[in-house]
Amino acid sequence: MPEPIDAAFARALAFEFGTLELLAETVSPIEGGWLILQPSLPVVWSINQVRVARPIDYAEAVALADEHLGDLPYRQLAIEDQASGEALEQAFRADGWRVYRNVTMVLAREPPRDVDTGLVVEPSEDEALALMRRWSAEDPELKLSGDPLRQVVEFSRLSWRARRAVRLGVAGRDGALAAITALFSDGVMAQIEDVYTVPEERRQGHARAALTRAATLALDADHELTFIVADDNDWPKQLYAQIGFEPVGRVWLFHRDVGPR
Repeated sequence: MPEPIDAAFARALAFEFGTLELLAETVSPIEGGWLILQPSLPVVWSINQVRVARPIDYAEAVALADEHLGDLPYRQLAIEDQASGEALEQAFRADGWRVYRNVTMVLAREPPRDVDTGLVVEPSEDEALALMRRWSAEDPELKLSGDPLRQVVEFSRLSWRARRAVRLGVAGRDGALAAITALFSDGVMAQIEDVYTVPEERRQGHARAALTRAATLALDADHELTFIVADDNDWPKQLYAQIGFEPVGRVWLFHRDVGPR
């Protein structure tokens, strides 16, 4: 019998939180949530944030971010409470915050059997990190380079090692690595992360092949739950649905720069 949606979402959130606990220097309880900090990676938002799991209004959310993230040149809030996130989206956007909505999707059925995964390989850490570096540098909104780019790539490396990631990739037409993904695991739960294809090799089925292989590996290892997180406003979630993932919940991320990076 499939796991209830609320329970599956809670377990996925707990797994993600567990990853942050493995990587952050500070994970402290605050009013209905947590303060997460890693001073060695100050530009990495996901590990320097206030995370809230209870109902909250706009003024209180901003006050929490200002109180606990005052030493950073930005404010980063993650709101897990569904009703609060939805209600706050317009207010944050109107006040100049960047608004992101992530949808958690769990593997609800077997991946399609007609996807050719024969070209999927397990690249080295250095090969995979080279693609992560390129992916991060391409982001037109963040415009990362130099030490900020190094920090983001280092966060990927540390995350992979902490979660015993199986790295998967597909070579492109020139033989170089063209697509990657990673399968995180704690032996019970699995998360598929870091899905990326270089622009010149897109629409060749590389991501579909790597994702299908990752999902199959997770099933073969008898994980109780396998999930992936997608941008709720972008197209990849449609690909994930074709692989067998279904949405179970959303987390709202609110970001505002308050000084030079």
